[in-house]
Amino acid sequence: MSEPSCVTVYSFRLYGHVESPHVPGYKATRQAIERLGGEALHGTAQEVPSGEVDESGCYRRLNTGWGPLD
Repeated sequence: MSEPSCVTVYSFRLYGHVESPHVPGYKATRQAIERLGGEALHGTAQEVPSGEVDESGCYRRLNTGWGPLD
């Protein structure tokens, strides 16, 4: 079976031993967010090419200077 061409990633928050949750500077798939013990943030879904998501399900957009960061 072939890999899908796009996957959906989300911004998310992580809860730890601090008073307020931490929002990482990258997005991840729902499965990765669940593994990390986080919560996906509503309204932050983004379709990205599956090749741009790493093996742990995280998507880190690099600033190329050619457009706004999503």
